[in-house]
Amino acid sequence: MRAGKGLDGSGRVVLGNYALIKGLAVAMGLWLAAATFLYVVLLFQGQEQPGSDFNPFGLWLFMMVVFGGLSLLVGVPMGLVLGLLLRPVRRQWIHVAVFFVVPSAVLWAVFGFDPFGGVVGLSVGIAAALGRLSVCRDVELVPAGGIR
Repeated sequence: MRAGKGLDGSGRVVLGNYALIKGLAVAMGLWLAAATFLYVVLLFQGQEQPGSDFNPFGLWLFMMVVFGGLSLLVGVPMGLVLGLLLRPVRRQWIHVAVFFVVPSAVLWAVFGFDPFGGVVGLSVGIAAALGRLSVCRDVELVPAGGIR
């Protein structure tokens, strides 16, 4: 964490473009890896019918495109809004905790508070929190009146 010149305790937390891309890549990569792991587990638990034309790679590729697209369409705006709302908060652990709690709670509520929604919400929340944790060193503190 770098402090701006003349920072007297009333600063804002700002991430640069590199940090935003890095956090997004870490969060999306972790969540897509978790979705792949869940898919493989479910694939080996299911019984395949003889003569079926099921294509496991095609379904996995479809899942990655859909989940990646959803994380770009929903996760990026949510992360940007959270980042803007958390600018006055200087403690990085609060940022990480909020990036875990908010996406987890939102997705759990979207899925109707069922166990599957809880698992999906927790996996997204963990990925978002680890993505935010990965950019803690890239944070820049600027004075509250500074332009940035």
